[in-house]
Amino acid sequence: MNTIVEKLCHYYKEFSQESIAGLDGIYHSKAVFEDPMGRVEGLSNLQNHFSKMMSNVTYCRFEITNVVSSDTQAFIAWTMAFAHPKLNGHQEISVCGVSEIKFNELITHHRDYFDVGCMFYEHVPLLKNVIGLLKKRLAS
Repeated sequence: MNTIVEKLCHYYKEFSQESIAGLDGIYHSKAVFEDPMGRVEGLSNLQNHFSKMMSNVTYCRFEITNVVSSDTQAFIAWTMAFAHPKLNGHQEISVCGVSEIKFNELITHHRDYFDVGCMFYEHVPLLKNVIGLLKKRLAS
């Protein structure tokens, strides 16, 4: 496995508000980060994005479940566990996802794929009921 991929995997296992400063040793200054909720360009914007995200959660940790890597690209499968005071009665939420990483010496592009419904919408009381009904109708 590539060294930068190893660094990234270790970084996300220890993901916290305090660890955000360490992104400069992993991501290029012009890195692009994308996920189902948006796109962020540049290291300082990524640090701000992660800082804002972490300020709203009680904790967030990742378990890396698989890594497939080449010289310039990697796919990392993970399970994220987090708790948010306004979601799921402040109980832990677990979401599986995959990150597509492109890199040279540092990461230049990072795209996360995961189910936003599983992460957020299904844990908001009003939306949870509506999504449950929709899933039932689609399954029958």
